[in-house]
Amino acid sequence: MDKLDINILKENPQEFETYSKMLPEFEKDGKFTVDQDTVDPNSYDPIDETFPYIRKGLVWALRQKIYNNVLNSYTKKINQNLTHLKIEGKENLKGIKAAIITCNHISKVDSFAVREAVGENIMFIASEHNNWKGPMGVIARNTGYLALPHKLTLKMMRKFNEAIEFYLRKNKKILIYPEQAMWREYTQPRPLQNGAFHYAVLNNVPVVPMFITIEPSVPAVDEQNRQNFGNYTIHILPPIYPNTELSQKDNEKFMRLENFRLWKECYEKTYGKRVKYSTKKEIWDEKFSDYDEILNS
Repeated sequence: MDKLDINILKENPQEFETYSKMLPEFEKDGKFTVDQDTVDPNSYDPIDETFPYIRKGLVWALRQKIYNNVLNSYTKKINQNLTHLKIEGKENLKGIKAAIITCNHISKVDSFAVREAVGENIMFIASEHNNWKGPMGVIARNTGYLALPHKLTLKMMRKFNEAIEFYLRKNKKILIYPEQAMWREYTQPRPLQNGAFHYAVLNNVPVVPMFITIEPSVPAVDEQNRQNFGNYTIHILPPIYPNTELSQKDNEKFMRLENFRLWKECYEKTYGKRVKYSTKKEIWDEKFSDYDEILNS
């Protein structure tokens, strides 16, 4: 792993520009959960009911230790050399054991920022196409990857839910991207999906929101004409606890909107400007109007 060139994670400037040009149209049409790029179906193995969501025992613990050491080295290299990561707000993790971690999804390496902030005692939920073939897939599956299948059967959903409950009981932290899709170096927070907050309420654990802000890199490209990542700061924000006086549904909404509020405040404080979307009014009013009070405050 030490021999792996982390610069292969960079893209050529033309690809990056193409992806960047998609975002204004996506935002205008309210397609906040649509990925920018298509995935090669040959790059990953599909998930079925045999996927080992819950792993335990001595052999598993030893394998996890070995692969965690490998991934820790890789994480350090990425955060030091690609994104020049800074971490703010570590005091907000004090005393937090089991938790759902949320973070804006702005690059293929943002999970490494979260791992640096939290430590290796973290699981991460990602879609099936992250079940990569080859050594990176082996490392992911042995360091906390919980796959969300494209086709959910009742049996698979039950196994998935049992795994989340199991790891939270073990005082793990579980990363869920509530924006769902990755938008490369898009700086604003996007409207959030309910999943992260559903599991927080169901398991009576806090959500710890994290938000990554970006400074442009200088130079924008490296000596091989590959697009440099921006310089990242990950902000660890105050935890949000379920309100026991609310119903499951109302609790999820309360936590989701509070998460968005904290992200919005972090964005506006860092960048010195208001969150503002170009989304068509009729689309916004139909799908996202519950954010209006926060956006107008």
